[in-house]
Amino acid sequence: MTDQGRQDQAVIVDRGYRHYEGERTGRSGAMRAIVREGFRRVIGLRRKTKHKLFPWSLIVLALAVMLIVVAIAWVSSTTVGPEATEELIPRYAGYFDFISVVALLFTAYCGPQLLVPDRTHGVLNVYFSRPLSVTDYLVAKGGAYAAVIYSYWLVPQLLLHLGLAALSPAGFIAYLGDTTDILWKVPLAATVYFALHASLIFLASSFINRVGAATAAFVAGVYGLNLVALFFQEAVSAPAARWATLVALEQHPRHIRDWIFDRSSDVVIPAQAGFGPGVSLAVVCGVVTVSVGLVWWRYRRLA
Repeated sequence: MTDQGRQDQAVIVDRGYRHYEGERTGRSGAMRAIVREGFRRVIGLRRKTKHKLFPWSLIVLALAVMLIVVAIAWVSSTTVGPEATEELIPRYAGYFDFISVVALLFTAYCGPQLLVPDRTHGVLNVYFSRPLSVTDYLVAKGGAYAAVIYSYWLVPQLLLHLGLAALSPAGFIAYLGDTTDILWKVPLAATVYFALHASLIFLASSFINRVGAATAAFVAGVYGLNLVALFFQEAVSAPAARWATLVALEQHPRHIRDWIFDRSSDVVIPAQAGFGPGVSLAVVCGVVTVSVGLVWWRYRRLA
């Protein structure tokens, strides 16, 4: 067909285009949308069942641990008495120990789900074509991560608090009044875990372009560094070897948590090497600072 024939067959269709007349939420609205979308993505809302299975299994496991602790507290209080129950049953600080491994897996799942698909699916340019800076994007992704992880740490702790209050011989209201310190100790301890784990998983997810590989690198790195610290602690007798125990990054939130709850830290690797909670806090702050800088640098290059 000639060019003239093609021009004769051309049809102009009026699609009724009109300008958008709704509210323009701008930068803050775009950040809120990223937070909502990230939260839904991580826990599998509006996604297929296979995307819900792993996160909801971990959520159910966290709640099951809480129910088991409350059930043991109830049985113990009726058999050995409330005084013995205080010694037998792990409370708020102990719950962190019970759930820390599961929470680490949940962290390893969440971070790559938030960051990796945006790069591999090529949608970063769409985000940055709107009134969003790199900092805005990362803050919004961090907000989505915080919404999920804080819920994972704090909701079971709140239910545990209410359960123990209901079982208290002093009465529900009296127990709540006597344990008001829990209202700041638990969130503060959760923040320490959140800060360290978020910085490390975001660092891995920023430089590794496969979700599974980023998850594996995070888990292997955390537990691998624990093994390195244990090796230097047990097998190397040089005085300077104690400083190598500081690479046990996963141990530092536990050390700080024990300090917050005024508990003994005898089983924590940095404490066994003679370091106080202030050193662990400095290590956490240092890791967070370096990780945030590297993640920001990485996305500045991608923008």
